Amino acid sequence: MNGKERIRKTLSFEPVDRTPWVPYAGVQAANLIGLDAETYLKNADNIVSGILKAYELYKPDGLPVVFDIQIEAEALGCKLKWAKNNPPSVATHILEEKPLSELKLPTENDGRYPIVLETARKLVAAIGDKIALYALICGPFTLALHLRGTEIFTEMIEEPELVEELLQFCTEVAKSFASMYAQTGIAVIAVVDPMTSQISPRHFKRFVKPYATELNQHVKALGLKVTTFCCGDATKNIELMCQTETDGIAFDENVDLAYAKEIATNYKVSFGGNLPLTTVMLFGSPLENVKEARREIETGQGVGYILSSGCDIPFDTPVKNLMAISDYVNGDFSSLEMLESSQELQSEDEPEMEDVEIKSGHVFIEIVTLDSEGCPPCQYMCEAVRKIQSRYESKLTWRESLVKTRAGIKRMGELGVKNLPAMLINNKVVFDNIIPSEKELIGEIESRL
Repeated sequence: MNGKERIRKTLSFEPVDRTPWVPYAGVQAANLIGLDAETYLKNADNIVSGILKAYELYKPDGLPVVFDIQIEAEALGCKLKWAKNNPPSVATHILEEKPLSELKLPTENDGRYPIVLETARKLVAAIGDKIALYALICGPFTLALHLRGTEIFTEMIEEPELVEELLQFCTEVAKSFASMYAQTGIAVIAVVDPMTSQISPRHFKRFVKPYATELNQHVKALGLKVTTFCCGDATKNIELMCQTETDGIAFDENVDLAYAKEIATNYKVSFGGNLPLTTVMLFGSPLENVKEARREIETGQGVGYILSSGCDIPFDTPVKNLMAISDYVNGDFSSLEMLESSQELQSEDEPEMEDVEIKSGHVFIEIVTLDSEGCPPCQYMCEAVRKIQSRYESKLTWRESLVKTRAGIKRMGELGVKNLPAMLINNKVVFDNIIPSEKELIGEIESRL
């Protein structure tokens, strides 16, 4: 049984010979070939080289073609902010400039569509018979945020019909992109919709479930497997995700694997995750990574489980950590007892984040994130604050604390933050893994002023 067969059977909820392994090597693959993220993501041959290197080193059962869920937004007219170590983020929202009626479905010639489709064709030719290649597309709800911005949270309450019209358009964009990818020969469509962790089950039922179901049905009609990925604490919506006719769900360390397994197994839906991105994969030793992988496999083992990273693997993640996991998954235990911890979590090599004194008549907001440059929920939580900042001028200050640094991880523990992203106001967690509407945020600030 090769990797491709192993993934297809697992996504069909059939038993396989061992736990499948899918490292989401996105921009981390750029690092493997000595390129920055922007240079990598703008050239098909670069992406092909990076993924082939990841295939060689990590011995996976599946890999993403490219991990960038801003491609559709860019093709529709949104401007991007590029980074060296992260995928780009959406810098402008096209629906703030023109009405929805003027937007057209992207074609194979728009934006970076030609680049990623060429990448998919070349990878299918090179390794598509050996492993399952995942084509990632932006889920309808997250794409709606890219196009409209954080106004959508207010409009979900005040003008829900407009939001539904936008979501239907975003669904058509996703269906179209999935059809293009299907022609390249890839095996799996992964619908990445991270913003759905930021809404309640009530809103999920209305603004996500019908559109996700329509999209998943379309992908299956193309003869492909479909998975649904959501980062952040998606616990409250895990069961609803399983009700969208998806073949599999995937999530990060904010979701308890045992809980997700119980729910997914009831629906005979595959489930994947959820190796911690920073505390283990980025900063841990090879031995710590193997121990974590073993814990995950012991919890998830059985029909339907896929071991994977919690999301797009951080750019600077040590190669030896991923190779150690790969060796373990593939049954090579010869060096396990020889692994030594070479990157123990320490904070003395980085400056600590200072506390901010809370003064009367002043509000301090701290947003704890994975990284707003590459994580859409983190980006839009920061954007929510930027949008109202001028209203308060010097009465409001804020900062982003990243857990992609040792100091940030320590700060997260000191603050008692459990889920990402989280917004603290005057050092108290107020919005835990949920992005506030403008009205909600203003209300919390006003009450403190």
